[in-house]
Amino acid sequence: MTNKERVTQLISTRDWDGLTQMLKNLSNMELRRMERVMREEVLPTLENDLFWETLLCAIQFKRSAFISGVTAVRHLVKDGTLDFSTEGVAQLYEHLKATNAESVAKMCNMMLPELQTEAQVKGMFEAFHVENEVTQLAILLKAEHDLSYYLIFKTLKLIEDKVVARKCCMALVKRQDDRAFNAVCLIKAYFGLDDLPARFSLTIEQYELSHIDRDFDTFVHILNGKRPKL
Repeated sequence: MTNKERVTQLISTRDWDGLTQMLKNLSNMELRRMERVMREEVLPTLENDLFWETLLCAIQFKRSAFISGVTAVRHLVKDGTLDFSTEGVAQLYEHLKATNAESVAKMCNMMLPELQTEAQVKGMFEAFHVENEVTQLAILLKAEHDLSYYLIFKTLKLIEDKVVARKCCMALVKRQDDRAFNAVCLIKAYFGLDDLPARFSLTIEQYELSHIDRDFDTFVHILNGKRPKL
């Protein structure tokens, strides 16, 4: 029986003590290989509850080796079964908070690019108790997709702080890519930021400002340089 088959068998019976003991018995080389196998071949086959319980057990054994397994959440996102309300998630948060609090944000950073809806991102923040808007922004700024730009804008609206908005814009400007520049244009126009040290090609009309956060599709429409549908 291969290590992958043994791991799969232990997980299927929820034999967490057995899984932990098996991982302990692996050589350094075998453990490095198992980290990849868990992330790429085992976790992507598990239903939601078993996914989080397995990830919890692996991270409890060796956080640095298995925390990247959270990126395997993409299959739950794809089939619409992702659920952060399970007990495994709560236990995972409590474990990380108690043993390495910085890993909570690290895990969210890894997971965010795999999420596809505002509800999923909100669910992640709630489950891992990322309640401070500035901390949320720091996580959102590490992702580079339309959803993160949309949520950056919505979070800035909640904060209503031009200083914070400017800092976000400066972080986005550093990316030096067209998508980030367009996002900055939206933020700049909405918050009236006139002192940004960069030139932007996207022009936002005054009437468009009331439509920017109407919904995600409208935001992306404007982000693409198109006029909103009235």
